[in-house]
Amino acid sequence: MFIKNAWYVAATSAECVDQPIARTLLNEKVVIFRLSDGLPVALEDRCCHRLAPLSLGDIEQGGIRCRYHGMKFDATGACIEIPGQDVIPPGMCVRQFPLVERHGFLWIWMGDADLANPDEIVDVHWNNAPGWPTANGYIYYRANYQLIADNLLDFSHLTFVHRTTLGNSEFPNARPEITTFERGIKLNRVIRNCQPSPLHAMAGKFTGPVDFWNRQVWWLPSVFENWAGSVPAGSNDEPHERPGGLHLRHFSLLTPETEQSTHYFWVQPCQFPHDDLGLIEQVGEGMSTAFAEDRWMIEAQQKVMNSDPYVKPKAVRSDAALGRVRAMIERLLRQEQQSAEAQLVSLAKQDA
Repeated sequence: MFIKNAWYVAATSAECVDQPIARTLLNEKVVIFRLSDGLPVALEDRCCHRLAPLSLGDIEQGGIRCRYHGMKFDATGACIEIPGQDVIPPGMCVRQFPLVERHGFLWIWMGDADLANPDEIVDVHWNNAPGWPTANGYIYYRANYQLIADNLLDFSHLTFVHRTTLGNSEFPNARPEITTFERGIKLNRVIRNCQPSPLHAMAGKFTGPVDFWNRQVWWLPSVFENWAGSVPAGSNDEPHERPGGLHLRHFSLLTPETEQSTHYFWVQPCQFPHDDLGLIEQVGEGMSTAFAEDRWMIEAQQKVMNSDPYVKPKAVRSDAALGRVRAMIERLLRQEQQSAEAQLVSLAKQDA
């Protein structure tokens, strides 16, 4: 089960150009395309006539035409043309999903359209903003999105999984401060007078010890924001406020495909303490290497869990953040289920 009443990344703006995109999101098949005026649209990827995929169709003025029998649908999902038939039955339509383009992404709402509030879309404005050269990428995971969430919420693994990229020997002993808020949790960690990770040393051109900061936000259900950085060690003030620091504003945007697969979009805007902005390419390579290391471990973990679903993991102290997030997701799932059941009861009473 997935939380439906939330904004998820369906695609990047760059990949939605002149051809329909077929994508499975939260176990539902969706077609994404742009009208001639540039408006992005998301519809159920299933013609209501003979159930052929609309993603195999042609984008035309004002909508998309099914390639099987030529039915044309507009941006609302209504059928507006049936070849050889003047009258269009009122039920000839497909579901339309709210879709908002913002900060280089197309955000989709898979739940109750009346509850879709664009103000709740996570702010990712650093993505390719002036002064913030950005690395980015996409990963297809053969694993449940919550296993990826667990990984992002527990940085004690960095020392062991990411020895050549993000690893820092101090991570396992540096417990973050954890606070909850209505839409997720926040984590704050500062490690002083430590050796920089290989990636930070390269990107910041640091030659000695640094003070490291790591401020994370998990936005329910599946967006991870991580403001991390390093600055030369030597002061007791807040390191992120000190000049000469490397600032990384990372976002991992997870969209479940199925119970066993996930779309993983990521962006890594950087603010360097020097003028060598070309290092963003090496930052991107380093992040890609680190994510490949994560995927190797997480997909292997999923296989082990599939082999015996009755064996459950045991928690340790570093699982505090991921445990809270899983509990919050379970609570939201129960609330959505109870709301859906109440609506069914109400409809049944109206029909009685």
